[in-house]
Amino acid sequence: MNNKITLILGLFINCVLFPVHADEGDEWITPPGQLIDLGGYKLHIFCEGNGTGPAVILDSGIGGFSLEWIPVQRLLSKQVRVCAYDRAGYGWSDPGPSPRTTDQIVEELHTLLQEAGIPTPYILVGHSFGGYNMQYFAKVYPAETAGLVLVDSSHPEQSDRLPELPAVREKLKTKDVVTYYQGQSTFDLYPEDVRYKAMRILSLRKMYQTHRRESVNFAISGQQVIAAGPLPDVPLVVITRGKHVWPDDPYGEMLESIWQQMQKEMAGLSPEGMQIFAANSGHLIQLEQPDVVALGIATVLEAARHPGSAQLND
Repeated sequence: MNNKITLILGLFINCVLFPVHADEGDEWITPPGQLIDLGGYKLHIFCEGNGTGPAVILDSGIGGFSLEWIPVQRLLSKQVRVCAYDRAGYGWSDPGPSPRTTDQIVEELHTLLQEAGIPTPYILVGHSFGGYNMQYFAKVYPAETAGLVLVDSSHPEQSDRLPELPAVREKLKTKDVVTYYQGQSTFDLYPEDVRYKAMRILSLRKMYQTHRRESVNFAISGQQVIAAGPLPDVPLVVITRGKHVWPDDPYGEMLESIWQQMQKEMAGLSPEGMQIFAANSGHLIQLEQPDVVALGIATVLEAARHPGSAQLND
């Protein structure tokens, strides 16, 4: 595996190496939302709220899934319809066809939203690698995009611009099949009523298999985002973590500096762009400070509902 890809997909989601297994046939696995057939495999989407449009669509980083958005959904559901979904192979969704690249993922999401009957346009929200997908969606479906929120999002050039992290490379050599995900401290961030379910879902074999399938195509996905051209002129909010997630040494400081510079650049991708900092969060802002994510979404939602009334970057 490319070492820079390994960096992005390991420490970028502030994870620990933790191989786990679970019985995928357990009866407790009951999806909270709908399972939509995309032609031989099903994807899961869970919507809350019935407010006036545009609907908010939430996409997670590599290794994540829909339950991590529960706190954000609960904060916004009185204002708008908020939908979290599981990419193919995550959560309650079936594994999807190869390759697991952003173009394939976005086409699946587009079909899912159509089949689920969720009307356009959308406020697209992407965390980490999900930011690749939502940027790409906005570029190839600009008429269906009302706004964009990037939550500590991956930058499409980061595979080239971030240096390698040897420690992660060495960890990957120790196991043939592993999954990177947050340890107990992260599970504690989930609402108590879904915490156990999140732990069980994250232990499924298909979760770390899908993680690896997306990981090996990470750089290709970034190239696809670049090749799709510029973002449409829509409201854009970039939400950036305030806490460091890399080692507290000169090397880690260099990584953090490059990450922060890339975050700033993404905020400038639209003339209606702005940046918000989640001062008390690491990478998983939607779990650590869901109120900041909800604020960013509400800001874009207001701008989309009342275009021209105000510039986000004023």
